[in-house]
Amino acid sequence: MGVLRLENVRKSFGAVPVIHGVDLEIPSGEFVVFVGPSGCGKSTLLRIIAGLEPVTAGQIKLDGIVVNNLEPAERRVAMVFQSYALYPHMTARKNMAFGLKIAGLSKHDIETRIADAARALQIEQLLDRIPKDLSGGQRQRVAIGRAIVREPQLFLFDEPLSNLDAALRVQTRIEIAKLHKLVDSTMIYVTHDQVEAMTLADRIVVMNSGRVEQVGTPLELYRQPRNLFVAGFIGSPMMNFLPVDIVESPRGRSAVGANGAAISFAGAPVGPATLGIRPENLSVAADGQGFIAGTLVLEEHLGEHRLIHAVAADGTELIAKLPDGPAYPADANLHFTFDPRHTHLFGADGVRIGSTQEQGTLEHA
Repeated sequence: MGVLRLENVRKSFGAVPVIHGVDLEIPSGEFVVFVGPSGCGKSTLLRIIAGLEPVTAGQIKLDGIVVNNLEPAERRVAMVFQSYALYPHMTARKNMAFGLKIAGLSKHDIETRIADAARALQIEQLLDRIPKDLSGGQRQRVAIGRAIVREPQLFLFDEPLSNLDAALRVQTRIEIAKLHKLVDSTMIYVTHDQVEAMTLADRIVVMNSGRVEQVGTPLELYRQPRNLFVAGFIGSPMMNFLPVDIVESPRGRSAVGANGAAISFAGAPVGPATLGIRPENLSVAADGQGFIAGTLVLEEHLGEHRLIHAVAADGTELIAKLPDGPAYPADANLHFTFDPRHTHLFGADGVRIGSTQEQGTLEHA
């Protein structure tokens, strides 16, 4: 099983609230990623689920049983920490066996579980080494193996890749994805890296200041962000945000940019708003006409594509992701345009109103 349900979970440190009434249900076998900036409460929430932090209010249910007052060892969860947390004087084998010995398993069962986990993680040749003789990636795999052998209902990962170099992060991320398919257990993974979240998760929980901003599949969050925070956090490079005014026009309501260019947005409330455009949907207008103009600040050539960084007259920062090509002149004045079907409109309160979808038309000033 491994069905987790959080009901109005709250946590305070003294008089300071850090988790503000989280409601969440995670079905058995799902891979869920908690993502958000540093200090948003994602690791604290994970520690509450593990039983390492007491909950201030609300209920934590695992397979329908309230586990608020159960010790970590009684919850049938296994946690992989950012710092590996291996016993330095024990071999990898003994690190993986330690918890099983405490639980009273037989020597045969312990050896069988360790052999199966080591084979899955490709660490059979490392079992007789102590942690100081292992690389960072090898230590992390031993830590993951220690969690696997416990055969928990719930796997918890607290930023397990943050201490690894870039290449090893990618490799270990793939191994964790394979592991989920292999063990078919419920997994909760905490990270501040939205790329990890997008590539690993069945569903993502976006957190901010102790609150859940949105829950959904990676593509749901990418294509239909609920608010400005989610739109800016999910996606790399982040979404462009352009200040606009929603006004009445002969064709209905339109979002008007700083230079007078307009895009139709039926049903949007009149007043100030924010237009969101992903960098890959923003292009440079060859004819010198566009929704917004900006001065080139930086051009990053990344092989198959390049990132164009510019700043508009009102200070709005712009990023366009374009196919690689000849560099623009320094301080070039560029005009940016886009397909209006690939835009997002956010109201003055930061909440997403919608997108133009098939009805939008872009009118140059």
